[in-house]
Amino acid sequence: MSTNKSTRISIWAAKRLFDLFGAIIGLLILMPVLPLVAIAIKTTSKGPVFYKQLRVGKSTPEKMVFFEIIKFRTMYEDAESRSGAVWATENDPRITPVGRFLRKTRLDEIPQLFNVIRGDMSLIGPRPERPSFYSKLENAIPYFADRTYGVMLESQGLHK
Repeated sequence: MSTNKSTRISIWAAKRLFDLFGAIIGLLILMPVLPLVAIAIKTTSKGPVFYKQLRVGKSTPEKMVFFEIIKFRTMYEDAESRSGAVWATENDPRITPVGRFLRKTRLDEIPQLFNVIRGDMSLIGPRPERPSFYSKLENAIPYFADRTYGVMLESQGLHK
């Protein structure tokens, strides 16, 4: 079923407003927790409070857009310097004790709300993956990449 351009733009605008409203409300509600998390990270391990990581954002079969996701740091500084990019495992020695709690409660993901405000990602949609994992998942899971191909076009109100 095809929709006209004004309908697609209206859907895009509603989705974007939902993302902005949800992210701002989420940050306002969680604002008192942010300094506590930052203090816990700084007092229990060396390194920055935040961790930035390259992720695959909007994509089509012809184009892949990358962005830096921001999270609270849950691993020791330079945790991947020896192993490279690998999925975390249960009882992973690279994860700090505070980081283990943050991951379990998902508090490490609060800063991603800033990515939502910037328009890098959405509150609802495919999980942005690391580029090195993306190709592995694309090869291992049938139609993995297809789930993101329309995201770029839909987010711009241009999908047919």
